[in-house]
Amino acid sequence: MQILETVVENGPFPTVRFVGEGGEAISVSLAYDSALDDVQLIAKAKVMLLHAAAFDKDSGAAHASVRSQLESGRAASYTLEYQDKGQVRELAGLSFPTLQAVLDECRRSAADLWQDALSRGESPVGWAVRAKDASGAVVATVDYEDVRAPDDANVTGVAEPTPSSF
Repeated sequence: MQILETVVENGPFPTVRFVGEGGEAISVSLAYDSALDDVQLIAKAKVMLLHAAAFDKDSGAAHASVRSQLESGRAASYTLEYQDKGQVRELAGLSFPTLQAVLDECRRSAADLWQDALSRGESPVGWAVRAKDASGAVVATVDYEDVRAPDDANVTGVAEPTPSSF
């Protein structure tokens, strides 16, 4: 596919869409990072596409790889799900060295989503971010209520997330 246009939708769930001939398109959803501009988001999306293109299609080998990572203490693969304005976005294939690092990322992401919602004059409820391990089991959930300041002021710290299972 020859890329004719690249469209960046920057916001709480940045998406980079590569549009090709005949209307074909590939979209890459990225985790929110306010420090990234459009050029950096495009570069990150290209790297993700390269990783996806090189992905081992043999799921048996992939599961064995995850098992060996867990057994050896190396970083395990997780999928983070982000909920904002009724939409759920997934970012799969993320590696974290420990479950604590997963929880920290969930907290940070939930706080970012909460701040974005406040800037739009919204006060969302329910879960904001959850993490799934390689088997699809939810290992952590952070609700909007967890990041809301006690006096409903701007959030400066984030409450402890609710681990779903370990």
